[in-house]
Amino acid sequence: MPPRDAIHGQIRRALVKDGWQITDDPYVISYGERFLFIDLAARELVGVNELPGHFLGAECGKSRIAIEIKEFRGNSVIVNLEQYIGQYVLYRLLLDQVDPLRQLYLAISETTYNEVFQEAIGELVILELPMKIVVVDLEKEEVQ
Repeated sequence: MPPRDAIHGQIRRALVKDGWQITDDPYVISYGERFLFIDLAARELVGVNELPGHFLGAECGKSRIAIEIKEFRGNSVIVNLEQYIGQYVLYRLLLDQVDPLRQLYLAISETTYNEVFQEAIGELVILELPMKIVVVDLEKEEVQ
């Protein structure tokens, strides 16, 4: 199993606080002879997430989600973005095969969102892939 991102616990606590029940930590995908690990899987607790807009691109209802947590800590934001896009696309392809009703999200800090995804290149990624994102205020441990 790959190492966890340093913000794993904060993201997890924010999701629980927002009304999600963590069902898997990590969520294991078995495909062929390979096993891949998405950081978390969760399901929405009934009646809790009534307000739209908690998650970018999310739908309200009894959702099941998988969440890949990422920190942009390397020397190059673009190299990180390239790597995370590839991982996101691969996980989305696999989920389409093994768990097609589960939505995939990339969980990032509010700082990362402001520094990367508010720029033109980040906006392009969100719109054109499309990439679904969970933005978390790490200090308050709250979904934005």
